[in-house]
Amino acid sequence: MTDLPNLNPACAPSIDADSLFPPKRSTHPPRILLLYGSLRERSFSRFATEEAARLLTAFGAEPRIFDPTSLPLPDAASEDHPKVAELRDLVTWSEGMVWCSPERHGAMTGVMKAQIDWIPLSLGGVRPTQGKTLAVMQVCGVSQSFNTVNQLRILGRWMRLLTIPNQSSVAKAWDEFD
Repeated sequence: MTDLPNLNPACAPSIDADSLFPPKRSTHPPRILLLYGSLRERSFSRFATEEAARLLTAFGAEPRIFDPTSLPLPDAASEDHPKVAELRDLVTWSEGMVWCSPERHGAMTGVMKAQIDWIPLSLGGVRPTQGKTLAVMQVCGVSQSFNTVNQLRILGRWMRLLTIPNQSSVAKAWDEFD
């Protein structure tokens, strides 16, 4: 049996419970940014994202969906490009995110990755994604897979998002939306 260090409560630093919580709680609905990874007119990832936004609204959140149409590839334009600026403003505005990508060749789409790559890892020393919540979803063509949600989860953790353990993978997505 090993000796334990002195656990005298008088030696421990005092922690005021009130200091663990912000002095004023938010009074607005939770702000959720939703990203989807397809430019197709009939995009099942967009349909799943729109359904998630509908459910978030029903639960009292304020969702906003970013349309990736005309977003340039990373490093192909400057940060002041209108679509890049729109995405970055929405990331700053949001308190949580939902990412939904189709699975293409066993991975997320380039459209999805481009959006994530335009989200900065720091803005003036602050990581704009740190501490925000992330939910991940994917839509699949035939059989169900979890490759894309696993990749999204890894990226979310890398960006210090609190990535929730639940996920959605919709197999045969064309059967789920009319």
